[in-house]
Order: sequence, then C-alpha cells, then structure tokens
Amino acid sequence: MKSKHVFILFFLIISQALFAQKDTIIGVLLDIDQKIIKKYPVALGRLSPVKVKTDKNGIFVFPDVNLLDTLFVGDKKGRNNIAIPVNGHRFITIQSLKGNFNTEYFSEPADQILRYMKQQESFRKKNSNMLNREDIVNSGCRDVTCVLRRFSGVTVSNNAIIIRGTSTLQGQATNSALIVIDGIPGGSINNVTIDDIEEISVLKDASMYGSRGANGAIVIRTRQ
Repeated sequence: MKSKHVFILFFLIISQALFAQKDTIIGVLLDIDQKIIKKYPVALGRLSPVKVKTDKNGIFVFPDVNLLDTLFVGDKKGRNNIAIPVNGHRFITIQSLKGNFNTEYFSEPADQILRYMKQQESFRKKNSNMLNREDIVNSGCRDVTCVLRRFSGVTVSNNAIIIRGTSTLQGQATNSALIVIDGIPGGSINNVTIDDIEEISVLKDASMYGSRGANGAIVIRTRQ
C-alpha cells in the first residue's frame, strides 16, 4: 500500500512538471510606502533557483519559466526568504511589509509594469532591425545564415556573427554577437531552423544583457 501511495505522488509530480505552463513572469517590487525597490534580489525555484535583481524601475523579469513555480524574496544577503507562489500568473506586484510581503496578481500588467513593457518595446524598435515571419518567407532563404545576411551590417563567417558598429570588450574570447532565443541568452543559431522562427531582430545596443551583449545580439522568437 505504501509503495502505491509513493507511485501516485510521483505520478502527480511528473504530471505537474509535464503540463506546467511556461511563460515570462514580470513583477514589480515595492516598499511599505508603495515606492519602487531598485537593485533588489528576487529568486525563482526551490531546487535550482534562478536569481535576478530588480532594475531601476523596480521591475524583475524571469523569461520562459514555469508559472507554477515559487518566488523567494528576502533580505539583500539572501536570508529570511519568504516564499511567494506564482499561481500561474504572469504579472505580479510584491509589496514589502513589516516582516512579510503582500502580493497581488494581475491578468494584465500593472501601471509600473506596463510602462516598463512600453519602454522595452520602444527601445527594441529604436535599436533593432527586425524581420517577421512574412518577411522571412518572402526572403526566399532556406537557412538562418541566409536570413542574417539580409540585415545591413551583419556578417556571418566561420560560425561567428559580426554586427558592424558594436564594440568588442578587451580580453573577450570572441567578438560574435550574443544569441537570444525566446528570451534566453547564450543560445546557438544551430539550434533553430528557418521554419522555427516567428521573428528575428538584430540589436547593436544589447546592453540589457550585460557584458555578454557588448558585441550586439541576435534575438529570435520561435513559433511556439
């Protein structure tokens, strides 16, 4: 009987993992006076937590993650963490109270998050060249390399993608652009086919990815 219960529990855990919805979680962190909290650590996940910090707008972002996971917010030394279930929501406002955090979930972005998303979209349009699915089909290309060569100032040579007008950090092993696939940096164009791509952008200014974006970025959104 005991082994039967263990099997059922194992099945439920596996089922939850298989059917867990993945999406981007965007949240804002506020203090007790409703003011944004900048550069503050937020973690996602119990076993292998992913850690980020809020930006200058008090916003934190976790791309392509499990919406049934748990957020953890504590002090800046990573202690006294309080667990905050995501509960399948994409937009979250967390307010720091005395010894606790108050959480609100939204089906649509709150004002701070909406402003952030508009800023990001404006920044992306200003600093990128972009091809959508229709553009890619009309290009006549049969591989991703061909599509990249459609962009002005982009050179593809020996698996390196060079974006003209970007700066190479001293001591950096490669001057190839960073590959970002569905919000996750560090990918490879070899991992996607031309039929996978819904939208592809070239960013000369990819400073939002830190030092890894010094040589620009190729941002790919797949047809999920």
